[in-house]
Amino acid sequence: MSRSVLKDNQLFLVGDADFQVEGGEAGLYRHDTRYLCSYRWELDGQPICWLSKYLSSPAQLRQYGTNHDLGYLMKTGIRRSLRASGIELCDRLELSCHSSGERTLRLHFAADFADIFEVRGHPAEPRAFTSEPSLGGVRLVRKGLDGLLRVAEIRSDPPAALEEGALCWRTSQDLHVTVRTQLLEGEERFTPEDRCELPPPTSPVEIASPRDRQVVQRGLEDLQSLLFDTESGPFPAAGIPWFVAPFGRDALIMAHLALPYRLDLARQVLRFLSLKQGKRSDPFTLEAPGKILHEERYGELTRTGRTPHRPYFGTADATPLYLWLMGRYLEASEDLAMVLELRPHWEAALAWLEREGDSDGDGLLDYRPHSGGLTNQVWKDSADSVFDEFGREPEGPRAIVELQGYGYAAYRAAAQLYRACGQPALAGEADQRASRLQDDFERLLYWPELGYYYHGLAGGRPLRVVTSNPVHALWSGIASPRRAEEVAALALHPRMFSGWGLRTLADDQPRYNPVSYHNGSVWPHDTAIAALGLARYHLTSPAATLARALFDAAGWASDLRLPELFAGYPREEGPPVPFPAACHPQGWDTVVPLALASLLS
Repeated sequence: MSRSVLKDNQLFLVGDADFQVEGGEAGLYRHDTRYLCSYRWELDGQPICWLSKYLSSPAQLRQYGTNHDLGYLMKTGIRRSLRASGIELCDRLELSCHSSGERTLRLHFAADFADIFEVRGHPAEPRAFTSEPSLGGVRLVRKGLDGLLRVAEIRSDPPAALEEGALCWRTSQDLHVTVRTQLLEGEERFTPEDRCELPPPTSPVEIASPRDRQVVQRGLEDLQSLLFDTESGPFPAAGIPWFVAPFGRDALIMAHLALPYRLDLARQVLRFLSLKQGKRSDPFTLEAPGKILHEERYGELTRTGRTPHRPYFGTADATPLYLWLMGRYLEASEDLAMVLELRPHWEAALAWLEREGDSDGDGLLDYRPHSGGLTNQVWKDSADSVFDEFGREPEGPRAIVELQGYGYAAYRAAAQLYRACGQPALAGEADQRASRLQDDFERLLYWPELGYYYHGLAGGRPLRVVTSNPVHALWSGIASPRRAEEVAALALHPRMFSGWGLRTLADDQPRYNPVSYHNGSVWPHDTAIAALGLARYHLTSPAATLARALFDAAGWASDLRLPELFAGYPREEGPPVPFPAACHPQGWDTVVPLALASLLS
């Protein structure tokens, strides 16, 4: 399906190529609820023939259309302006009549109040709601099992007739129609003036190529569009349509990649995740004191306890990534005041890492699959992404390779933070922990026959599978300098490097599938992290090769946007092949061009 998206704050519309909503995942959403599952225009009983569209911003669409049976004669010209603003969708149509006769304009709509998990495949439940005429339109109301009142109020000017699930206008003259759809929870009230228009972002980097500049600019605009309001300020969503919600790991990696250009993003992410940090132990949500959340949801299924996302803490890497980001933020900003303010939080995160990070005492950080949640609690979190060299599911705690690097960087950051606080003894203890983890990493995870690192250990046994994960060990700095060239050589080998980016799994490994989620696809952020890691070890040529590949991949897209992921087919076979269910835009990928711009040769 060709998907188009319009978003502001937590309201977003997912439609087809013409921004019409009908079928599949299409809908008008807010706070993990799909209020409307149908929203489409019709002229004289036929779909409108849309001639062009232009997104002037991620929240503003302009379209031109005409009558369906166009031939060589445009009987009716149509100009459309569609804008998302806060909790309102404002849709303006101007009809210009170029022949005589009556026209009938209809806006078909339908509501289902589906939880986003149901849209994604969770067993769906019928949602009872009421419908009543209101202000030239209609008011759709559901009282949820969570006690929350959710309302979709559709108002029209001039007033429309309500005819069998459609607003209807009949005219023989030019007609200007404005339809406002507000999505409300509880006793909310809204006017468009409640939202402040943000100025367009500007790139902080100089790039010679005009097309590369456009790729960076597109990413910055998408990043701005993904921000939504929280109690501690704007926070970046992980992607549209599935992940317009707080995600710890995703936001932390976005903030890491955007440093040092976007200190504001790092500051906002650190503040929000500190506010939401775990305080108690809960086996259902995996909350624990000091732990950083994985995902928070607001829909009816979560609010009634049928999913653990209230929030859910099923991630092993968000907590070390949080500590590492705190150290990098201090280094880039010299903002000691915020570090002191948040000291109880980063110390609690450090305590969790020391107390619970290594469940089996082998010196490596690990996690255990959660039967009520995620089997895998690192960035490759699909259930089938961890296996042994025979393609079998492993048993026991899983110590994945990049998790060790994040832990190492977290301990080094803790030492830096303690030194800034004037406590050298505590800094020394954190440095010692980092050094021990680095020694255990080399001892337990180096793969001498291959000159690479294992994917990890599971139940103490090496996972002898060639994945992209080990290159993250260069980004974090845990890898020995003498191993860096070996790691780079394998990563840039054709079995791993497709020409567009790094495959998540080498093409000769069990479970390889170029159009899988994590077992052979290419994820731009994964390749970007590899490029930054190579640059950290002064391997500038392979770093530039990876950066160039991603900018070229973005250049193939009509919107110059990197996708969440694409297929692992080799470059010589043609342009990047999109993954069918990818987010568009996706949070990590909005900052990849900014992160890699300095590596372009």
